[in-house]
Amino acid sequence: MPYSLATSRGPSTRPSARLGGLCSDLAAGLRQQMVYWGRDVVHPHGNLLAAQGFRKSKSPGLQTSSCYALEWEGGRIELHGACAGWFPEDGSAGFLFIRPLGRSHVWKGGTAPVPGEWPAALLDSTDFPRVLDLARPFLRWWMESEAWILDLLGPSYRDSCHRHLKRLPKGQPWLHPAVAMAWVAQLHSSGHEARRARRFTA
Repeated sequence: MPYSLATSRGPSTRPSARLGGLCSDLAAGLRQQMVYWGRDVVHPHGNLLAAQGFRKSKSPGLQTSSCYALEWEGGRIELHGACAGWFPEDGSAGFLFIRPLGRSHVWKGGTAPVPGEWPAALLDSTDFPRVLDLARPFLRWWMESEAWILDLLGPSYRDSCHRHLKRLPKGQPWLHPAVAMAWVAQLHSSGHEARRARRFTA
């Protein structure tokens, strides 16, 4: 059912709230996915991120974490234990998900941030359209990576990751893996018109 723009709070409230909801859905999906990536690096077949071309290094700022970096679409994908994002090589604004905050942001700091050092002045989680637009290169990598995982190991592997997440004391399982990636694909293809996760079925 289409949203009416006529609301008691003004004409832009519902569209803004809807885009904010999509950003929240994306954050929930990334929170789940980061648990999966944690499983990927200790897979019995070997480190699955390294097998996709990621370079592993010690993560600056957090002593117990590693950084995985991959050149991608004129920028750099970085995966850390506390955050993940895509950062353009020209130093313009990038996309950043911060796990402890549970939010996706526009990162205005140029180069990739040091995990744990996220100055508020360089973050914007309220410009929802821009967050979604800047997430698009990251979404393309995410879809390509999951397609590679599916081709290599079949659907049962991500299903096992999802079961593992459900067993964690503070686990926050989201959509089933296949449905989750179908939602990510429609977020990428439909952008601001994408359906909310709670209303989505693959």
